[in-house]
Amino acid sequence: MHTQFSADLKRTREQVVVAQERASATERRALREIDQERTLRQKAEQALERAQVAQDGLRAELEAALRQADHARAEAERDALQTTNRAQARAARESLTVDLAKLTAQFDAQAQLLADHRLRAGAAG
Repeated sequence: MHTQFSADLKRTREQVVVAQERASATERRALREIDQERTLRQKAEQALERAQVAQDGLRAELEAALRQADHARAEAERDALQTTNRAQARAARESLTVDLAKLTAQFDAQAQLLADHRLRAGAAG
């Protein structure tokens, strides 16, 4: 019986050692997985930070490009208005030149009539 008990005790101790080794291996594997998970999480956070920095840079570039586009559009509108104003001023100047020529011709005709009338009045008198 003592031999049986000793054999059972030996077998139990061996089972405890095997269970402890398995537990240690499982703990090491779990710690390794936790470490890997922590490393992956850190890498993901770093990648996210880099992506946010890149996004901020792209946003700043987009805002600058939009400001440039707005400025270019405003310049184009200003240039178009200036061109329209110049064309209108040129047309008005041409119209006024034509009107002045007509008025000058009418004045010259009336001055000639007046000169003729004075000449006839002087000859008659």
